[in-house]
Amino acid sequence: MVDERHPLREFDVSRPNVARMYDYYLGGKNHFPADRAAAEKVIAISRGHVREAVRENRDFLGRAVRFLAREAGVRGFLDLGAGLPTQGNVHEVALAAAPDAQVVYVDNDPVVATHGRALLATTPQVSFLEADLRRPDEVISALPAAFALDRPVGVLMVSCLHFVSDQEDPWGLVAAYARALPSGSHIVISHLGSDAFPAEMAQGREVYGAANAMLEARPSASIVRLFDGLRVVDPGVVPLNEWRPAPDALPLRGASLPVLGGVGRVP
Repeated sequence: MVDERHPLREFDVSRPNVARMYDYYLGGKNHFPADRAAAEKVIAISRGHVREAVRENRDFLGRAVRFLAREAGVRGFLDLGAGLPTQGNVHEVALAAAPDAQVVYVDNDPVVATHGRALLATTPQVSFLEADLRRPDEVISALPAAFALDRPVGVLMVSCLHFVSDQEDPWGLVAAYARALPSGSHIVISHLGSDAFPAEMAQGREVYGAANAMLEARPSASIVRLFDGLRVVDPGVVPLNEWRPAPDALPLRGASLPVLGGVGRVP
């Protein structure tokens, strides 16, 4: 049922959408023919490994959230560029680890907005904010009153900064959020790397050029720079499957995982 207080904005189903493509990679149901066609091109370019990469990304997100809740004592989670709700949502992982946690999802996509509002109906500790992560001052000022910044929080920038162009300065965005957070907060980042498969990344960029956001895979050195000014938690900025893997984690199907991630603590 559509919430009449927040009518759904019209959205273009004829143009591939990065959130819906991601949902398709994960085996979800919230996508349209244009999304599926574009996603299949990326699957072909990657010889199917993009699906492994997005699953590893999802698993990394869950491990990072559990680390913040159980070991770092974080109770407030701000998920930027959240994308479409799917299996293992941040609030599900956070609340399982810490029942008193608060979660705010942030995205500027109208489809994501609709699903985000549905979350509000059943989980009072979850809020949805329709905003652009590239405007940190606006995001921070619009946070609900229940999401207090008087204690450490966790900011999740998972698989979103590679949709921020160099001109939009992703390094400056991370720094801006870090400045707005209390000491002891953590920032979680995952980002697509270009080092291992430069030709495939260039082809993938062409596919995403027709979508609603350009893909900007970056060299590992540029990804590590995102953590400047933060105290990087062990084991550092590494391929996602190497960040505190579960004891029963399965080996990769591919030779390597071209997605790096890490967790940085705000001094």
